[in-house]
Amino acid sequence: MLKIGELSKVCNVSVQTLRYYDRIGILCADYVEESTGYRYYHPEKVKIYQQIEQLKQLDFSLDEIRAFLDVPQTEQCRMYQSKKEEIWDSIGKKREIIKKIDRLCENPKARYLPLSSQILNIEFENDARVIGKWEYCGNLTPSEEFSGTEQLTQLEVSQKELFFLPGGGHVWMYFWTKGIVYYGLHEFNVIVPNHYRIFSFQGETYMKIEWMVDSFFNTKPNDTVRIYRQVDRHAYSERETYAYRDPVDLAYSADERVIGEWETVDVIDNLSEFSVDSKRWKKTPFWIVGLKFFERGLCYKTYNTNGNRYDKGFKYTAGILLDEQPERAEHYYLRTEQDVDFLILEHKSADYSYLGKVFCYYVFRRKKQ
Repeated sequence: MLKIGELSKVCNVSVQTLRYYDRIGILCADYVEESTGYRYYHPEKVKIYQQIEQLKQLDFSLDEIRAFLDVPQTEQCRMYQSKKEEIWDSIGKKREIIKKIDRLCENPKARYLPLSSQILNIEFENDARVIGKWEYCGNLTPSEEFSGTEQLTQLEVSQKELFFLPGGGHVWMYFWTKGIVYYGLHEFNVIVPNHYRIFSFQGETYMKIEWMVDSFFNTKPNDTVRIYRQVDRHAYSERETYAYRDPVDLAYSADERVIGEWETVDVIDNLSEFSVDSKRWKKTPFWIVGLKFFERGLCYKTYNTNGNRYDKGFKYTAGILLDEQPERAEHYYLRTEQDVDFLILEHKSADYSYLGKVFCYYVFRRKKQ
């Protein structure tokens, strides 16, 4: 039998470590002298200690080592395989971290949150003070103290009004939690956090926002902040925030010319760009890939999202496709060129409800029966 001090020297390990291993059940003493508490080990324990050290080098935790030593060899082989898979997974994650570090060095914009993976994981914290409608007053440099709207610089901004919905609800491209307005840039697949601060001035409530969306599109750091004034504290619904709503309760008027199936062939910025000889849209695939018109005022748009196609139902009347949910009426126009029927449809994206502008026009060709 080896005394604990002798085992310590043979294995080149401290006595304290051997006592700890004994206490947690990894390398237990074979005999403990009652009068002195001195530990004795069988010489075979040298090989077990060497195995423990080898397992530690293979990234096994002490708990995993204890379990490993208590199972038969067939089970140990399974544990080796499981550890190998765990290490491969860890290597993959570290490679992703390295890539993110490289992107941060090359492009400061990479610090923004990925839209698809983060948007559902942002926790909401309420801030009752911000509920309601706010209007844009102008921009201020970060070093300036607000002393009235006359000192502000007026810029052309899309967000002339901000609505803070209860529960941090989405409005257009933004949503919020306490202290932050998150703005989604879907084209770049990121969410930009914009920090805000509430303050009072001459009986009015104002908000100072570090609008980092501006710096996303500029190489220079954002050197201004936006000032908004609280207009009211109404708990708006998303529908109430729409600046532009079309009449969609139009009486049905039949249009036999459109009945059938249509396939997308182009996307144009305005009607004057329509041509059967050249295509404006170079990207593929299209987001809206087809239309199907049925009798009695029903139709479907066929969408393509990441290779997955799905249909969405709409109503229509002669010359107009009706989207009742966001209250948008998209006009369509029929053309016949070279004995082929074409249908040109306004595309009113989510921006339309707030900007009132037609985003583009989809060009469809009648499918052959």
